[in-house]
Amino acid sequence: MAALATLALAASACTPAWNWREIRQPEGGYAVMLPDKPATASRGIDLDGLPVTMTMTGARVGETTFTVGVVVLPDAAAATRDKATAAMRLAMVRNIGGRESAHAEVALPVLDTGGREVATQPAVRIDAEGRVGERPMHMAAQFVARGDRAWQVVVMGREADPEHASQFLDSFRIVE
Repeated sequence: MAALATLALAASACTPAWNWREIRQPEGGYAVMLPDKPATASRGIDLDGLPVTMTMTGARVGETTFTVGVVVLPDAAAATRDKATAAMRLAMVRNIGGRESAHAEVALPVLDTGGREVATQPAVRIDAEGRVGERPMHMAAQFVARGDRAWQVVVMGREADPEHASQFLDSFRIVE
């Protein structure tokens, strides 16, 4: 019995800690649940000819990262939004030298600043498989744009983790 307790304790020491918390980013126009304390960074990127600054907020648990990237677009035209989200999607799949294994249209909630759902916004959710160096990589992501902003919501890790990926992706809400 003592050996079983020792084994259980040792196994739990190897299990990553999940400490989910809601993160609201008013300047980014979204709210999301992250599994650990977030970090934020910004950098300039090019989205198929659109120079923008992407602000990324995310957390890592074990070997899995959970990240939201947001950009302010030069205008709110539908063509600009479509171009930006297509470029984000292509770049993320290329980052893992991968291919999409699943694709679905989803509707994401749009909340007012009081937290009431006022609309939904069409988005694309994908799964992709690839490699980073010699390591296999799985990605679950969704891409959405509304007004003059575009977001990528990405879970990436060596193995698929559908439960935690769904918890993260399903928690993303646009806030206006």
